[in-house]
Amino acid sequence: MKISVIKMLVISLLVAGLMGCTIATPVITGGSYEGLTNTAPEKGTIFVYRDSSFAGAANQYDVMVNGVLAGSLPNGSFFSIDVDPGEYKVEPRTLTAFGFGKGSVITVEQGKSYCLKLTLNFCVQCKSADINIVDAEQCDSEIKTLKKVQLK
Repeated sequence: MKISVIKMLVISLLVAGLMGCTIATPVITGGSYEGLTNTAPEKGTIFVYRDSSFAGAANQYDVMVNGVLAGSLPNGSFFSIDVDPGEYKVEPRTLTAFGFGKGSVITVEQGKSYCLKLTLNFCVQCKSADINIVDAEQCDSEIKTLKKVQLK
């Protein structure tokens, strides 16, 4: 009896842990970093990246821009999107409403590029991340070794 209770507890913890490690939206690798350039002068460009790290390497994080899926970041990757000038909320698709991860609000200007970095937070039963604005110099030095991805 005691062993079966322990087995059930272990199985429950494994299932809960694996639910936090689910694979997100499919992506394909599409090129490499070519600088913080804006290819659409009438728009602004948002770059979002995630460092390569052993911790949380199996998790992939969807990124929402104003509530719409804009990209997804596996370990050691980045994506960019062109947007019209205006205010944008960039956040991970995690349990942000419950305090698990947070995003950033940026005001995009025509012809400019912006960089945001996804950093991992860990909790027992969920995957969580923050997305913060970083300056161009830090972004340029950290993003150049990462792989570019786009939604499939």
